[in-house]
Amino acid sequence: MKWKNIALETHTFFITASIAGKRPLFNSAEARDILFADCDFYRRKYAARIFAYVLMPEHYHVTVDLNAPEDLHGWLRDVQGHSAKELARWIRESGAQTSPSSLTATQTIWKEQARALGILTDRILRIKIDYIHNNPVKRNLVTEPGEWPWSSWRNYYLDDDSVFRVDRLEMP
Repeated sequence: MKWKNIALETHTFFITASIAGKRPLFNSAEARDILFADCDFYRRKYAARIFAYVLMPEHYHVTVDLNAPEDLHGWLRDVQGHSAKELARWIRESGAQTSPSSLTATQTIWKEQARALGILTDRILRIKIDYIHNNPVKRNLVTEPGEWPWSSWRNYYLDDDSVFRVDRLEMP
């Protein structure tokens, strides 16, 4: 497996993963719950810290801090692999219609491999967190970051861990 845009001099990464065909699977609460549960499970398994996330209709971004750079492959393999199985099962069992050309259980869930960018400084980490929090605004899904319920902006600025708990950093 060939890694894209990766720097292994660090153990903190900005990760982007997209659904194949840009289908908006994450418009569904069930699909969101599957990914959130997997991220939380593998956070504990790898003793990782998740500093920020945003779950968009057809992709997600996350900043994750692992114990060692070598853990990235396993963490991504586990999160993407298990969530793909669970999402395919959900589609098969529920008959979920995710778009006019709905994703079927036999199609690939994730587009290619997730992209991972090594974060080498605190300044870059904060830039990536700001990018994550503003992604729904940039896409014109909301007018303010706090309006998007599936983002760590709510954890940081509303002290709201009800959707997904993050390992908060002190933000200026």
